[in-house]
Amino acid sequence: MKENQDFLKILDLNKVHTSVFERKFMYLSDVIDPIYREYVIRLERAGYTLDLDVLRPKHQVENFLALTKIIVSYLNHVLKTPQKGNIIISMNTAGDTLADIRPISNFITIKDDSTIITVEQREQYAILGAKVKSRLGFGTTIQIPITEPYDKL
Repeated sequence: MKENQDFLKILDLNKVHTSVFERKFMYLSDVIDPIYREYVIRLERAGYTLDLDVLRPKHQVENFLALTKIIVSYLNHVLKTPQKGNIIISMNTAGDTLADIRPISNFITIKDDSTIITVEQREQYAILGAKVKSRLGFGTTIQIPITEPYDKL
């Protein structure tokens, strides 16, 4: 329960909006920026660098709670490890071809070149909807799908 309260303290829940379809969402910048401000100095003190590569800061995110929980829990895990490295949080779009008629899927990707996580930790992220790859020598990549308020009408 305490863990849930910790990640909620970072978000300004006054910035939750309601779409025309009566669905709650936050802008991506309102989710990512507070996390960045909270963790950039703490990670630098631990020997990590944290970079952002989010090109669409006003993108609407409906699953902002799960997104925040995954990012915050991963960054807290990184702070507990004695390694040094680089972490990049970016937004990616998954579209196979120009002729692809499926809706464009957007993801937040966390790439860490040094930290390795256990199978149990991977399962915890998978329960929240993330895909995780973690290998010795390559680090960890976590891909979190962004649910948009107009995705499932």
